[in-house]
This record gives sequence, C-alpha cells and structure tokens, in this order.
Amino acid sequence: MIFILPKLVITLAARKGMMIFSKGNGKESLRLRLWFLLPLAGALLLTILFIVLSIHRHVDRDLDLNAEKIAKHAEHLYQEGVDSSASMLGAVMEVLATNQKLQLALAHRDRAQLLQRSASLFAELRKKYKITHLYFSDSNRVTILRVHQPARFGDVIDRETTLQAQRSNQTSYGVELGPLGTFTLRLVTPWFDANGHLLGFVELGMEIDHVMRAVQHIGNVKIFVLINKQRLNRKEWEDGMRMLGRLPDWERLPEVVVSNQATEDMPSELAQGLQERMQSEQEVMEPVVVGTSAYRATFLPLKDAAGRSMGRMVMLLDVSAQLKEASRLTRESVLVGGTAFVILLGFFYWLLGLVGQRLEQDNQHLREMAEHDGLTGLYNHRMYYLQLEEEFMRRSRTEAPISILLLDIDHFKLVNDRYGHLAGDMALKTLSELVMGSCRRLDMACRYGGEEITVILPETDAEGAMEIAERLRKAVEAYHFELGGSKSGHITVSIGVSTSSESIRSSRELTESADHALYHAKEQGRNRVEHVNLLNAE
Repeated sequence: MIFILPKLVITLAARKGMMIFSKGNGKESLRLRLWFLLPLAGALLLTILFIVLSIHRHVDRDLDLNAEKIAKHAEHLYQEGVDSSASMLGAVMEVLATNQKLQLALAHRDRAQLLQRSASLFAELRKKYKITHLYFSDSNRVTILRVHQPARFGDVIDRETTLQAQRSNQTSYGVELGPLGTFTLRLVTPWFDANGHLLGFVELGMEIDHVMRAVQHIGNVKIFVLINKQRLNRKEWEDGMRMLGRLPDWERLPEVVVSNQATEDMPSELAQGLQERMQSEQEVMEPVVVGTSAYRATFLPLKDAAGRSMGRMVMLLDVSAQLKEASRLTRESVLVGGTAFVILLGFFYWLLGLVGQRLEQDNQHLREMAEHDGLTGLYNHRMYYLQLEEEFMRRSRTEAPISILLLDIDHFKLVNDRYGHLAGDMALKTLSELVMGSCRRLDMACRYGGEEITVILPETDAEGAMEIAERLRKAVEAYHFELGGSKSGHITVSIGVSTSSESIRSSRELTESADHALYHAKEQGRNRVEHVNLLNAE
C-alpha cells in the first residue's frame, strides 16, 4: 500500500494537473499542491481524530462493562450477605424458641420476666453476633418489650416483616428502613403454645453495615447509601442524626439523603450529579473526579421487605488507572499520527512539486509542439496565420504596413535525390537558422509547409521588405551547407514578397499575393526576389 500510494497520487496528479495547467499559467505547482494536499490533510486529520475517538470509545465500553460486572457482583454479594445474616438470625431464633421460660413469660405478657430472662442473653447476642434488636409482641402485634429499649412498649408493630409473619403464621424476614435512615435486617417468628394457640411474635434485628462493608471490601469499591426522603420523617431523622453526633444536612440533595451507614462522607463532586442520574434511572454514571482519583459510579436499587423502593446503593469504582492509560494512548496516538501527518504532508508536498515541475515541462513541451515545427524549430503553419491575424488587427488601429516573405528552396527535389532526405532535412534546418538569424526581434519566422518558409515583417513597407529579402537571399547563396558526412554544397532560394495595401486587407490575401510573387520569381529563373506590388505595377 505504501508503494502504491505515491504512484496513485502521481497518476491522479497528472490527470488533475493537466486540467489545472490547461486553465492558465503561473503558480501551477502551488495550485496543484493545494488541490491535493488540502484534501489529504483533511483525510489525515480525520483519521487521527477517528483513532482518538476509537480509543476513547473502547475505553468507555470497557469501563461500562467492568462497572456493570462490578454492579452485578455487588448485588450478588449484597443479597448473599442478607440471606446469610438471615440464616444466622433464624438459627438464633430457633435457640430462643426452645426456652420454655421465655415462652411462658410471653404467654402471660409478663414484661418483667421477659426482660429478666432475655437481657443477659441479648447482651451476649449483641456482642457475639451484632444483633441490635429483640422484640416481644402479643398476638395483636402490640409491643410487650423492646429488650434493646425497655422503656418503649405498648405500640403496634406494623412493619411488613411482622405483617407477613402474622398472615402466614411462619417466620418472615427482610430488610426494612428505620426512622434514622438505617437499613435493618429483621426476622419475625410467631410463637405458639403446645395446643397451637398463638402466643405472640418475637423479632430479631441487626443493622446491615457489615453487609455493606463486605460488598465494599470484596468488590473493591466505595459504597454510599441514598435514601428517598419520602420514606423518612424529617424531624425524626434530624433528631436521630444529632443523637448520633452527626450534623444533619437534609437539603444537600433534592430528593434523597445520605445514610449514616456509609463508611465515609460522600465527596461533594459526586453529590452534585447524583440526583439527575437517579431521576433518569441510569445504572452507570460518567466518571467523577474526586481529588486525584476518578471513579465510575454504579447504582443498585434498594428495596424493603414489601418490595418498595427505599433508595439506591452507590458504588464508586476507581477507574483512574484506566483513564490514565487512555490518556497515554491518546497522547501517543496524536504524537504518532501528527508525526506521520507531517512526514506524509511533507513527502507529498515534495512529490507534487516534482509532478508540478514535470507537468510544467511537459506543458511547455506540448505548447512548443503545438506552436513550433519539430524539424526546424520555426513556428508552424497554424501559428503563422494566428500571428498574421493579430498583426492585421493591430494594423486596423495603427494603420502600419505589414509585409511577409515566402521562401522556397530552389530545386530542393534534386537535393533530396542527390544527397538523400536526411541531407534535405539538414539543409532545411540550416536554412531555418539562417532565416531566424536574419530576422529582427519583432519578426516571426514560420515553416509554411514542405521547404517553404514564411517571415512576418510587422510595421515594414514594401521597400523595407525587399531590402530584408534581398539580404537574406544573398546570405543563403553565400552559405556553405553541410549535407551529412563529408558532403556539402550551396543552395539558393526564391523569395516572394507582399505588403498590405488598400487591395490586400486580410492574411489570406497577403499570403496568396506572396505566393504569386514567389511563383513569378521561380519563372524568372529562381534565386531572386519578387514583390507582388511591383509586379502589379509592371
């Protein structure tokens, strides 16, 4: 491809160049370069841009795929953590259910006995298993005892986990949102007596911070939990934040608050774009720069035991290394592409310069071929009439006379027969040189046809034309012509002269009259000059 391209450019340049050169002279090489280098430069720049965009598109696609993979893995870890914790709570519940004294105290709604029997047990569960909640409620879901908050009782529990346990008479569990904006895993089991009568409900609960930390550690991501404001009571939430020693910031985001279960504060750069992304239900967010690091944010919907949307878990995946690699590839691509761009542009600039020079030379050669005779170097028959027409147009303005000479080699056939056609060509070429040497700068010598040569003499009257013609005739007669090899000899010419007048007003009439004078010169013995006006006078 590298070797074909210059040849292709030369071919195209030659075709296009001929079109350019045919339109005019001057600065042809520059125009040819512009014709080809501007599109080439545009194509190269588009190629570099395409490469850079391809790199970014490829990196973005990899980041998206990796973020989606992390999000699915995190979702799996989260659900697995919840299920595992629920299994542990279920095992603890089974142990509690074997305690007959607790069952008897629940049956008698005896708060004092329940607290006495469960307080030390709850402290051990809290220490060993991170269990944070232990409830006892009657068959109507009225709280008898909160072991973790003994002072609060008598309220009706209407959380979904308790309602499900009441409806199904079986253990129910799920994650539910508390008033402080914390997610708690709750497991509720109905207790029955030996006769199958419902004694009440026992509930175990634990914060899911450990699940969040496990997802963050195993998934190698930063996690923040956003909670829908519509699921919270602002006053209770703000009071709870102050109780925990945190500064409540309800207005930080329009529709969500940041849960206190996060392991660190959310960067302000991330918070600015979260609300818009949540409203558009995006699962992956564009990279967010936090300090010297860049993160790709993914969102995992969080639902409670009733399937209601409570908010989202935001996972920040560090993509700094990938973005730095993409920047490095982009810089290298631009550097390599720019270098190639400069080299190719310079190469084709030089190449097209050569093509332009060659075309200029060829164009000049074609022009000379179109205007000059190939053997003698004189102007050809076509140029003779073009120039003569211009002289007559000039004469119409200046009224200056125009004369022409029409020369013919005497007995030229004998020269060809005796010495050969090559000798005849040499003689004709030498004669042309003599004619051009005898012409003035404003005169124009042309090969009219065969061995006939014409000379246009602008601003020359009959007397002046005769003088020039006679001088030329004598110069030819005296010249020693080389005819090839050791052959040489003398030749003579007959010259017919004609000058414009009232009766001769066109190039054709002037040529015909000169031809008539030439014919008369040959009739009179050759090697002589005749003027058509003088003949007419005679």
